Amino acid sequence: MKWKSKVICAVLGMVVLFLAPITSVIASQNDVYQFNGKNAVYEDLSAYFKGYEGSFVLFDSSKNQYQIYNREMSEQRISPDSTYKIYSALFSLESNVISPSSNKQVWDGEIYPFPEWNQNQNLATALSRSVNWYFQNTDREVGRKPLQDYFHKIKYGNEDLSGNLDSYWMESSLKISPIEQVQLLYQLEENQWDFKAENINAIKKGILIDVHKNRRLYGKTGTGTINGKNVNGWFIGIVEKNDDRFYFAINIQNKDGQAQGSKAAEIAKQILHHKKIY
Repeated sequence: MKWKSKVICAVLGMVVLFLAPITSVIASQNDVYQFNGKNAVYEDLSAYFKGYEGSFVLFDSSKNQYQIYNREMSEQRISPDSTYKIYSALFSLESNVISPSSNKQVWDGEIYPFPEWNQNQNLATALSRSVNWYFQNTDREVGRKPLQDYFHKIKYGNEDLSGNLDSYWMESSLKISPIEQVQLLYQLEENQWDFKAENINAIKKGILIDVHKNRRLYGKTGTGTINGKNVNGWFIGIVEKNDDRFYFAINIQNKDGQAQGSKAAEIAKQILHHKKIY
């Protein structure tokens, strides 16, 4: 019996050791987007990223070509932070929780760290000011199951909404790569999900940043904070230049707490200007 017990323990030990790397691989694969890269050009933009780790992805729809800095990080899935609000807003519109013409929310009086949050909001102001409580309210009204269905429908990153409903997008369960961010913006603009056109237009109106001559810049920032430090900065968007469309995403990371959406936007604009896109 002792001999049999030892054999069984040894076999179980080998099984555990064998399964552990498989489990690890499965988990890591879910955190990485597998991009074939066949229509991609890889470039060195490190001069723009001094003090930061990061990636930049640009998709030129007229040429069907990606321009990518840092392939590894461009495929790495990380928390979307406030960039997710584009889709939270879209799903609340599609669910009729709000509409393009009726989307006001009354401030409940709670004092937030950003003065512009401490007032009534509509969809446009909530997107431009990145007002957390507005989208937390709409997410609750839509509900976890319908939200999950929407995220599955558009194939948003790892599609994992298992975190707290108020914060699954803030350094929690939901993750997406910069390449996927760009692909989703293209699909949004092209309305490949067959959503209502007026809802797509309401979203674009809410993220319009600048109009200059023959160019329009749409964008949304995001900042990830851990232990009071800004460690993850996003800026994603679209540039309309005459009849051409360019879709971009930048992510920056920094352990010193300096990686925020505003800095990501600054770097992205420099790169877009260098490329004579914006």
